[in-house]
Amino acid sequence: MEQPEQQPDDEWTGSAKRPWVNPPMRYSLGSGGRAWRIALGVVVLTFVAVIVLLVLARQDVVSESWAYVALAVGLVSAFAARVLGVLKASSEDKRG
Repeated sequence: MEQPEQQPDDEWTGSAKRPWVNPPMRYSLGSGGRAWRIALGVVVLTFVAVIVLLVLARQDVVSESWAYVALAVGLVSAFAARVLGVLKASSEDKRG
């Protein structure tokens, strides 16, 4: 019985059926890269801060104007998360 010839390792750790689940992690903007983790952390912290401000405004702990500020910051954060996702996918396509 002959063993099939093994292909060289291309450092891909994901699934061929769902490649977006675990993309290659050899570049700095990959899902394991430091820049991506920091950017994603900022977006998550902003999201949590927006939720906290909206809850505090609802309970009349802070003024209602903070709720409007929180909504604006939340919209900008959502837009930033989308732009980061597009940039990450674009850089992975160019380098991969």
